[in-house]
Amino acid sequence: MQVVWFKRDLRVQDNTALNQASRVGPVLPLYVVETELWQQADASARHWAFVAETLAELRKDLGKLGQPLVIRLGPIRSVLSDLKAQGLLEALWSHEETGNHWTYQRDLQVAAWCRDQGIPWIEVQNHGVFRKLKSRDGWAARWDKFMDLPTTRPTPLAPIEVELGPIPTRRDLGVPDDKCDGRQIGGRRAGQERLNSFLTQRGERYQRAMSSPVEGTKACSRLCRPNTA
Repeated sequence: MQVVWFKRDLRVQDNTALNQASRVGPVLPLYVVETELWQQADASARHWAFVAETLAELRKDLGKLGQPLVIRLGPIRSVLSDLKAQGLLEALWSHEETGNHWTYQRDLQVAAWCRDQGIPWIEVQNHGVFRKLKSRDGWAARWDKFMDLPTTRPTPLAPIEVELGPIPTRRDLGVPDDKCDGRQIGGRRAGQERLNSFLTQRGERYQRAMSSPVEGTKACSRLCRPNTA
């Protein structure tokens, strides 16, 4: 059983980790809602609302491939331990994540757990960030080569008898409400609409308006991801 741990890559399109894992064995697509993460100073209810909408769309997209998204609430190591005890974890897959100090420390703990349990963790590069470089010399060439790689397509997934789990609410996470009528909607389709509007309309004033606190809110792409790609 290949567990694909979705982190900041909430998509099936061009998801190399998902694609490669599906070639090895049956895939259990997993998203872990970590309560401690949502108690950090850089998390908010509007942030979670965006992610929750994206998770709902991702679950549908994975369902069309054969196996919907499995969602668990709690510390990642506890979730992985439970899956291993159920015989649902032979290898862990994810994309390399560029997050904050909390997620970096969390990943160190996951790596240690995997070593202790004899579980291989395959991290697949997801962007132009190259780890452990001693010098930036040659970085541009590496970036160009990586960006020229062909995109990967979703592949069919075998269904697994496992409880999917609900998408938690902000109340479940203990996150206070911060109502924002103008917040962005989550999900790939909303992101595509945002991109298209930038390329065809909003981006016309980008060069002049990008630095304006007022005009920049519309003239910029608004594709900066809070927790998805």
